[in-house]
Amino acid sequence: MPSKRNFGDTVDDIINNPAYDMLGGYHIFLRRMVIPFFLFIIAMLLWELTQNQIVTAVLTGLMVGPVFGLERVFAEWQIRKQSK
Repeated sequence: MPSKRNFGDTVDDIINNPAYDMLGGYHIFLRRMVIPFFLFIIAMLLWELTQNQIVTAVLTGLMVGPVFGLERVFAEWQIRKQSK
């Protein structure tokens, strides 16, 4: 029977995860703050250009994948840069 993990164990796993050691520990900040801010800026620019809520929502939703893809490419680039 698998044991239930409490919230503290999950937080410890996130904090101690070596994947987030890139950029001196700022990678978590980038994922949690900059990506939503970037999507918000995209939405505001689309709203200014189209003045249509549906078009803005659809195009911003379609940009979620590419934004996370760019974040992944950036992370892989940082890993390659650190390993050289």
